[in-house]
Amino acid sequence: MMNFSSGPQIPGSDKVREWFGYWPDFHDAEIVSLHLCRSGDSVLRVYPYAPEKPATVEFFLSEMVGLELWDFSSQNVIGSLDIEWAKREDSDTVVRLRMHPCYGLAGYLEAKEIRVSVMPGKSSDGISLW
Repeated sequence: MMNFSSGPQIPGSDKVREWFGYWPDFHDAEIVSLHLCRSGDSVLRVYPYAPEKPATVEFFLSEMVGLELWDFSSQNVIGSLDIEWAKREDSDTVVRLRMHPCYGLAGYLEAKEIRVSVMPGKSSDGISLW
């Protein structure tokens, strides 16, 4: 499991660290959106609590193979976010993005590949009131 200051070594993670100055722990981050695709990239957009450096972090998951989600709400705040590599029952190795619960949506997404990008600036949907 990777949840430390240097963050995971995945494509795009250097840009996230460059923007924030560290890899965010995503404590009290809000899930802006989750778009699931049966082919192509599924996208999770998360808005970390970082008033001094507002940005949306986008996780692109290629070839989704599994998920478990619960407690969707009008506000979806996570306690933390972890990225880990795991073996599935069929022996395939996948990347698992785990959203730990705080209030609202929580669970995990599993895919063959993951990459991340950062979109600097306040969220366009109004969640960035701080």
